[in-house]
Amino acid sequence: MVQKLRQEGVPQKQVRELTGISERTTSRIEKEPEVTNADDESFRKSRNLGRPSAVEQYEREIQQWFEEARKLEDGPLQGQEVLARLRAKGYTGGKTAVYELVHRLRPTNPPVPIVRFEGLPGEFSQHDFGQRRVRFADGHIEVVRFFASRLKYSRFVDVQIVDNEQQETVVRCLLRAYEHFGGIPLMSVFDNMSTVVESREIREDGSAKVNWTQRFAQFAIDCGVIPLACWPYRPQQKGSVENLVGFVKDNFFVARTFQDRPDLIAQLQGWVDYVNTERPCDATKEIPLTRLAQESLKVCAHQADTYAFKVSAVVCPTARVHYRGMEYSVPAVAIGQTVTLHLQQQRVAIYLGERLLGEHPRFPENGKSSVLFEHAQELFQYRRGKPYAQRQLLLDLDPMVQPYLTELVHRRPQGWESDVDHMYQLYEQIGRTDFLAALSLATEVRCFGSEYLLAIAEGSQPVLSRS
Repeated sequence: MVQKLRQEGVPQKQVRELTGISERTTSRIEKEPEVTNADDESFRKSRNLGRPSAVEQYEREIQQWFEEARKLEDGPLQGQEVLARLRAKGYTGGKTAVYELVHRLRPTNPPVPIVRFEGLPGEFSQHDFGQRRVRFADGHIEVVRFFASRLKYSRFVDVQIVDNEQQETVVRCLLRAYEHFGGIPLMSVFDNMSTVVESREIREDGSAKVNWTQRFAQFAIDCGVIPLACWPYRPQQKGSVENLVGFVKDNFFVARTFQDRPDLIAQLQGWVDYVNTERPCDATKEIPLTRLAQESLKVCAHQADTYAFKVSAVVCPTARVHYRGMEYSVPAVAIGQTVTLHLQQQRVAIYLGERLLGEHPRFPENGKSSVLFEHAQELFQYRRGKPYAQRQLLLDLDPMVQPYLTELVHRRPQGWESDVDHMYQLYEQIGRTDFLAALSLATEVRCFGSEYLLAIAEGSQPVLSRS
């Protein structure tokens, strides 16, 4: 700007007012070669403008460090190591300058072209997690996570909305995808999932070894799955399998509105059916369902709902096993021992070695604990503790039980134990749902006592006196 203004005959004083540059600097700029490039950084370097970096004097030495032979396990020379070496040599400058110089001097490998290849029928499937921020009709914004799967040959797709990206979620989503496909392909390809890949090792010959997480490895053995992990940032390994997560984001979530989460799931199911059965694939120019018939898939020995995900736990002194906020009862003989939980989608079976200790609903109705009647009887063997054990089990049924028992105990401080015993026997006879319904009605009419609950449960219409 200074050069153009001066070429047009603008006085230095006016140039200073327009640009904020002093007249002395303006005189210097007039003597420099004409500026022809807008790259300010290259311009400064070509004229040695600015203070010289303190790290520049080490440039040749750093270049030699890059040429040194290194052990395979040490990996390539990193900026932090270079900075540490320079500090030992007396360098007192900033680390940013060192990292920038390392980036400039680091040897670069020539780019490797991506090898595209078409998979054979039943050879590969691809699986990955994705997420997308969604604004629902009421203005609520939610991060929606999904698990996407696709067969490489036919491009047949399966997409499931999930709550998390934990190991059990991966396993059950895979099984549902295989059920949707009609079987298991020869190999299943995964990106860098921490729930699947524990670590990678580089052998001396340069080959890579993948260490799978123990639970995922057990799943692969149980179901006959051959997993294949892509190396991070290596798109060459993915062949012609396109960006599956991007495909879902760009083709489903774009230009759609959702009333709520159930509406999103319903629309997703419709979209999956459409891309599988009606829409020709851009890559194959065929409808995926047509090519699916050619896929050679193996029968899966397990289903998503019934596959047992095995977890070890120690039985607490209360004769219960804790797992992710839930409690499950076991016989008292197992206290202090390590048991194995066989977690299905809706049920959990607990084993001590080969012995089955009990089966529970995976998610108890009260949201926190499941106590089998035969296990509860062991809590009642001590006479003095039985009323309190029964009372606690009733309290665990639902929060509405607490105000009823509180009122009962205060009204009958000397007789509540008998009431609690009769209430627990009634609960065993009619079950949780009917017991809570009777309790709710008794609370509504302000009748506190086991005799009223029994009358309500039997459907009789006695005159309910207030006690």
